[in-house]
Amino acid sequence: MKKLITFFLFFVAASAFAHAGHEHVYMGSVTMLHGKGVFMMSTADGRDVTIATTDQTTFTDADDHPAKLSDLAIGTRVVVKMNVDGKTALSVKMSDPKKK
Repeated sequence: MKKLITFFLFFVAASAFAHAGHEHVYMGSVTMLHGKGVFMMSTADGRDVTIATTDQTTFTDADDHPAKLSDLAIGTRVVVKMNVDGKTALSVKMSDPKKK
């Protein structure tokens, strides 16, 4: 029993350290726009994720041209890379709204 508990604690600790610094990327469509740089998206696997942006978040369109937060609209397809902290977006790449 003691070996089982030791193995379990080791596994949990190793999993926590292995996850540190992992970059999250979400792909999906914008479902809701909130004020102050926050939007909600539905991911390709069906989860709803709230994304917070900062002044350092970069926005680009599908052709890698600069874009801005105000270009986001409901239904816009996006690829969001999160900062290492997992709380704010590092970059948002969006589809051209005219191509929807």
